[in-house]
Amino acid sequence: MDAAAIFDGLNPEQRRAVETVRGPVCILAGAGSGKTTTITRRIAHQVAAGAFSAEQILAVTFTDKAAREMRSRLEELGAGGVRARTFHSAAFAQLRWFRGEPPGKILASKALMLRQIGNTLPMPYKFRPAVDLATEVEWAKNRRLTPETYRRSLNGHEPPIPDDLMARVFREYERCKEASGALDFEDLLALAIKLLEDEPEALAQVRDRYRAFTVDEYQDVNLLQQTLLELWLGDRDELCAVGDDYQSALPARDGRAAGGQLPLDAAGARARQPACAAAGRRREATARDTPRRPGTGAAWLRRRRGRGQVRGRTGPRATCGWDAARGDGRAHAVERALGGLRGSVQ
Repeated sequence: MDAAAIFDGLNPEQRRAVETVRGPVCILAGAGSGKTTTITRRIAHQVAAGAFSAEQILAVTFTDKAAREMRSRLEELGAGGVRARTFHSAAFAQLRWFRGEPPGKILASKALMLRQIGNTLPMPYKFRPAVDLATEVEWAKNRRLTPETYRRSLNGHEPPIPDDLMARVFREYERCKEASGALDFEDLLALAIKLLEDEPEALAQVRDRYRAFTVDEYQDVNLLQQTLLELWLGDRDELCAVGDDYQSALPARDGRAAGGQLPLDAAGARARQPACAAAGRRREATARDTPRRPGTGAAWLRRRRGRGQVRGRTGPRATCGWDAARGDGRAHAVERALGGLRGSVQ
């Protein structure tokens, strides 16, 4: 698609965002703001302007549906070579590429296993909702904690049940999961992180393959995902973080969301901070060149909500008797969603 077509129908604010082809860039926009149009046109312009080849760009979303929609739009814009994936599918692909086989079956949900473990707890904790236990396990695993390090790493964080019982639940969950030969989504990310941290050649290949990154729904990026993203980026600034700080998927707990989500402007780790201002109110995005500034977190964003902007800088022991057939079916469905990946470094 030619440049004229890429800019066709964009309002002045969207156009300025699309014209900003080098990072770091932070786009804050709510539903109905034309966000997806803006970011797919920006990616297409990155390719058309010669800033990057399509194969050098990785676009990350949070659902398979959103990834499919992004791929479809990019194909229509002549940028079909751009990879659009979830964090988990990208991690799965890289593990399979470098390890030569899928890392294992993936649990679609922790709830069934944790419900059975929770039933072994004493009253009144016996009937604590499994989703609360799952959220706490995710909180711990997103901080790369183990059952052994969990209690001494709480630092004021309050678990949904007494910490000794929660550590027991966490330990039994890990044991049951290992016995079933399964991985959860946090394991998938942690394995990909370990691969890239331990194998410099693999890390170099991934960084050589991908030169620019766009992350949608950045407000919901958790600590494991951010760690993986930082590994992909290295010391480069080519990140476009897109989201709406009003709409974090999980409620805040001890300064972060339950899953460990970062402030929307946390793309600035190691002085890579893009200056941001919230864009949900007037549903528009503007782009302006601006120097870096140190990261100041979500509070800085909240103080600046209002006129939408995009600012870019150039430059008893539980048994493990869960329903295996049901669990395997879900696991294989997840594998199918993550799989189907061939070719060069994914």
